[in-house]
Amino acid sequence: MENLAFIIRVLLFKGILGPFVKIVLGVKFRYDERPCFDQPKIIVANHNSHVDAIAILCSLSIKDLKRVHPVVARDYFYRNSFTKLFAKLCLNSVSVSRSRQFENPLKQCESLLESGHSLIIFPEGTRGNANEMKDFKQGVSILLKKFPNVEFVPAFCEGFGEILPKGQWLVLPSNSFLKIGKSKKVDCSREVSDITNYIRKSILELRY
Repeated sequence: MENLAFIIRVLLFKGILGPFVKIVLGVKFRYDERPCFDQPKIIVANHNSHVDAIAILCSLSIKDLKRVHPVVARDYFYRNSFTKLFAKLCLNSVSVSRSRQFENPLKQCESLLESGHSLIIFPEGTRGNANEMKDFKQGVSILLKKFPNVEFVPAFCEGFGEILPKGQWLVLPSNSFLKIGKSKKVDCSREVSDITNYIRKSILELRY
């Protein structure tokens, strides 16, 4: 089943969505460096649209589609059998709860990092309005503080809120790009709030 899911992801993101995102939607991909995921990393990006995660997944190499997992909201993507199947099979996602029903909502994320896998996290926690960055939740900072050898990869999504605005299903071409920055380590001796501010600043610097 795992191999079948991987084949589906390769066909989806390299054969269908990749060309659609680049040619039809006109998304441009820019890199300060192409990250290597032989060691676990966390891609951290702003969040305005579902296109954000799709574009990041399209930017990965074929082999990385097996070991990189978007972190999604359980109450949204796992709300029924169909969306759960899509999230797990096609996106290779891991879910977290936005409520307080779990003692450690990051447990699955921790297990993946421990096993050498990587994550995609949107610290805003939910899609914001186009061209507006909401305050960051501290989950990614907690993970980076707990795993001092794990680097984060800042990524900035520009214009995706116009392609697929929150609450709408109309997909339109837009002047948009995904900028991937250089991998960075955080100073684990710093407070979680300071780490969060550093991550946010690293993402915003990619705008220019």
